[in-house]
Amino acid sequence: MADGRVIAVAGAKGGVGKTTTAINIGVALAEAGETVAIVELDLAMANIIDFLQFEPERTLHDVLSGTVPTTEALYPIEERLHVLPAGTELAEFNAINVAALAPVIRSLRPAYDFVLLDTAAGVSPETIYPLRLADEVMIVSTPRVASIRDAKKTIELAHRVNGEVAGVVFNRAGTGRAPPPERLAGFLETDLIGAIPEDETVAAAQDMSRPVTLFDPDSDAAAAFHEIADTLVLSDAPSDDEDDNVLGTGGFSDLQNAEEIVKSAAEADPDGMGGTTKPLEADELSTGDPDDNGFEFVKRKGE
Repeated sequence: MADGRVIAVAGAKGGVGKTTTAINIGVALAEAGETVAIVELDLAMANIIDFLQFEPERTLHDVLSGTVPTTEALYPIEERLHVLPAGTELAEFNAINVAALAPVIRSLRPAYDFVLLDTAAGVSPETIYPLRLADEVMIVSTPRVASIRDAKKTIELAHRVNGEVAGVVFNRAGTGRAPPPERLAGFLETDLIGAIPEDETVAAAQDMSRPVTLFDPDSDAAAAFHEIADTLVLSDAPSDDEDDNVLGTGGFSDLQNAEEIVKSAAEADPDGMGGTTKPLEADELSTGDPDDNGFEFVKRKGE
């Protein structure tokens, strides 16, 4: 079997549904006949066990600290789906070697068709590093002002470490005053991979520690996750072309240069919107809603 396809599920803002997205796409891919590994990379605030019904004895922290091999920390969730969880104890965080992530991911490639990296929120070496290790980056956002802005920042960070952005997935789509997902993706200057509609079944599934794709396969949310999985199966992995603006290489230096990478990404967006290397040509975001329950596009000043 050819090396598996590694996808980083990323977004700087917390609470947009990265873990929910990774798990449900993983289930949908497995049900489509693909073999899948989900690697939890929120090394400081692990919570994937809250979404799934299992109690791990060994975790990614043990693997990165060199005490156990990767195979001993993989747990079967479905026949074709395994999860490599991070540790839940903060004390374990100090014992890990984050630079050891690269060989862990390499070791999973030959065994799985897809390897999904469930990344942490925020901007830190631990969140930047996986963007380069992956073949492509799947941006996760909600149709809210703060989420869209942070999605732009994440896209720019991915570009700065030569990460290939595959596109964006919107959770809780169709709510508030947000434009349609297609226009939001256009604002982000990336492809729309899929949109998960607002669906109360998602919360009900999480309360039961089950993916919505298993809890209620006929729900609107489950159908949307299956559509995304079908899109991934039918699409090709991107080529690895270098870019002139790349600051990271996927090595340990990315951890040491994280502050420079973040600063460079911010400087590429003089309006503070976390944009891509190209200036915005038409619209920017605006909201009169202090709770960020919706937004609208407005013309830039002077236009």
